[in-house]
Amino acid sequence: METVKLSAVLWRCLRAQALLEPVESVEKAAVAAAGIYGAAPTTYLSCAARVRDFAPEQLDRALFERRSLVRVPAMRGSIYLLPPELVPHGLALADQGFFAAFRTAGVTEASYAGLASSIEALLRERPKTVQEIRAGLTTWRERVPGTLNLLLRQMSHDSRIVRGRVRGGWRSQEFEYALLKDWVPMPAKLPTVIQALQRLAPLYFAAHGPATLADFAWWAGVSELTAKSALERLELENVFMDKLRGIHLATRESLDQLSSAPAKWDSLKLLPYWDAYVMAHADRHRYLDSKWEDRVVDPGGNVTNVILRAGRVAGVWDHQGTQLRFAPFEMLRAQAVRGAAAPFARLLEVRDIVEARSTKPLSAKGQNAFQGPISM
Repeated sequence: METVKLSAVLWRCLRAQALLEPVESVEKAAVAAAGIYGAAPTTYLSCAARVRDFAPEQLDRALFERRSLVRVPAMRGSIYLLPPELVPHGLALADQGFFAAFRTAGVTEASYAGLASSIEALLRERPKTVQEIRAGLTTWRERVPGTLNLLLRQMSHDSRIVRGRVRGGWRSQEFEYALLKDWVPMPAKLPTVIQALQRLAPLYFAAHGPATLADFAWWAGVSELTAKSALERLELENVFMDKLRGIHLATRESLDQLSSAPAKWDSLKLLPYWDAYVMAHADRHRYLDSKWEDRVVDPGGNVTNVILRAGRVAGVWDHQGTQLRFAPFEMLRAQAVRGAAAPFARLLEVRDIVEARSTKPLSAKGQNAFQGPISM
């Protein structure tokens, strides 16, 4: 089998995902990354890293006016930005099972069906926030705080509702919920998991390949056996990658692109937590040295805000007030970090770039430490 160079693969992946040469639209960025995480604020920052002269209203227009991107549960049940034609395939990979957490809140499958119907009736009038939905459910009271949020999450996974507009600006999590069938056209029946995988796999390998079967299965949130069945009909080649173990799968087109990789290259790039580039592989060692893993990946597999140098993690960063702080794992000049942070600077109102001396393991900082690896 052919052996390919890791440095060339990282260059190709950065280039494919518009992280070396930005694209002109958020729609192109979402497809180039095989889907962008839909949680605010990281979704806006991931777009800023890929879209030329990005401003939040560009994504808002795509989401709320053109509806050329839709925020839906997809791979691993995570929320992604996908174009409408891929929404059914993404939803087919979202966990369709009944949430176990409902049982502690006293919600049965039968009572869920009634509540879901009541919520759908409320949303036929107009899209509503969680608070407005709660006010409209006059005969139901939450026995356990957070149950309504779980109900809405289940309905999103069941292809009944969708996160629509956001109130409160681009960093807000106050969504309006709308009926999915009223928001975008949907087929009468979702694709099967295999059909969804076959539709999404070419996008995945174009953005993130070469990758192992385990990588693809982890990204999709399916078993390796299911992933293997889906890939049987796709024309993928087996290759080895230097510095990494295992057989990697790649399209012939992506392998041909490796010949264009420069022998020596450098690129400094800041990415937010949950960015597609760092959340697409089960094995993170392609871009991360083992000694820094506990500073970058938390026990749940969440990757924090990173600084990439030539496609590999060279440090972490976070933001507080008007200050962007970075903790390097190797020699990084503040001026170079300032230049790399430029796509985020206006969004985050950054005035100062400050180096932090060290960071602690994310596991030592409690839940959600990946959202602020230096400040938390």
